[in-house]
Amino acid sequence: MKHIKKILGGSFALLLLTLAAATVVEKVCGSTVAHRCVYGAWWFVALWAVVGVSAFAYIFGHKLYKNLPTFALHCAFGLILVGALITFVCAERGYLHVRQGETSSVYISEKDSAQHPLPFGVKLVLFDIEYHAGTSEPADFISFLKVDTTMCRVSMNKIYTHNAYRFYQMDYDPDEMGTTLLVSRDPWGIGITYAGYILLGLSMLWLLWLRLGWKGLLCLAAAVAALWFYIAHINPMTPVLRTPMLAAHVSVIMAAYVLLVVITVRSIVALCKPKYAEPFYRRNALLLYPAVFLLAAGIFIGAVWANISWGRYWGWDAKETWALITLLVYALPMHKKVIPYFGTPRKFHIYCVVAVVAMLMTFFGVTFLLGGIHSYI
Repeated sequence: MKHIKKILGGSFALLLLTLAAATVVEKVCGSTVAHRCVYGAWWFVALWAVVGVSAFAYIFGHKLYKNLPTFALHCAFGLILVGALITFVCAERGYLHVRQGETSSVYISEKDSAQHPLPFGVKLVLFDIEYHAGTSEPADFISFLKVDTTMCRVSMNKIYTHNAYRFYQMDYDPDEMGTTLLVSRDPWGIGITYAGYILLGLSMLWLLWLRLGWKGLLCLAAAVAALWFYIAHINPMTPVLRTPMLAAHVSVIMAAYVLLVVITVRSIVALCKPKYAEPFYRRNALLLYPAVFLLAAGIFIGAVWANISWGRYWGWDAKETWALITLLVYALPMHKKVIPYFGTPRKFHIYCVVAVVAMLMTFFGVTFLLGGIHSYI
């Protein structure tokens, strides 16, 4: 078991360093290089596999599966990783361009740039742009299609599925007489991944109820709901942001950040005034659960949103990657029974103060240093 623990610890540390380095590679060399050399490389997939297999080997070796809610939580992450692997290996993804009044039955594969046939035709009946009232700012891009024999509408955040093929609105021609659609087919991977999301949500609620009680859980839900209500009244101009998913995604993550800031402040106070070390240690250890779980929920809500909008639930954008790094960094102190370092109040507080760098990098550093599709947030 000691060897398994060393493998798990070493591979986990290597994973964190790899994720951080990959965002720098993407900034310096471009996303194509980062995806080819890191995110899409066999060794990166193997590294995730080593982390996952060694984690479950440790769980079964120490019979940690007897703690059902915790075991369910780790099984959820396992399902998500399995679903991601199946998507990585088996999913089809490409782009279909069609002009108004014309029919196409081929798409250009994203993997090899080759033409691949569809088992049916896709006709663009009409392309339209809806604008914000009184402005020239687009509110939505809409393709009215005839897929096989069925009329349908594809727009931002509104996909259409036919025979396991999903169609997403991606781009349009300058003369507004043609459209480019993303074509995606992943009948197994997404289902398994979403099953992991559901199990993750249920297990997190289970653990929060056990740790906080139903009153604490209701207070937390009320705070998140207040944030959601405020953000839901923001009316973004960017078409892809005009969805209820925005308020859910942002409100949950912002609540997580607030809790992580509270943990950091308490840890700083505890380090400056040792008499607070023990009580703040207990409170911070408890507060980590809603903080980390809200961050996880926000990340996976964003993943579902991305899948609805862009046909993939994870694109390794710099903000996505650093949010994942932050989640993994703050998840470590929750394993103080496995990692003795976190059993000491002073060491725990030191770690929490250092860990806030990951959160600051996610919230500010990515926007100002690395950029990416989330740089407008």
